[in-house]
Amino acid sequence: MALIRTILIFILIYYIFRIITRFLLPFFAKRWVKKAQDNFQRQQGYVDPEEAKQREGEVNVEAKSEPTNNQNNSKGELGDYVDFEEIKEDK
Repeated sequence: MALIRTILIFILIYYIFRIITRFLLPFFAKRWVKKAQDNFQRQQGYVDPEEAKQREGEVNVEAKSEPTNNQNNSKGELGDYVDFEEIKEDK
């Protein structure tokens, strides 16, 4: 009688293990793959297109890097400074 009881317990544990792994294994596998993808994208500097979309009317100004040819710009400036005066017109 003890032998049959032990065999039934092993069979029960086996089926419970199969049911649990059927539901939990895909969950943990998806979580692991998602984590690996996020890590890879973060290392590559990937920007999600949804996050990169600008709102309508928003303006971003990005400075360009200094030119490599400094013959014209001996001080490394990006452009010439133009002095101006405001002129008020009387109407």
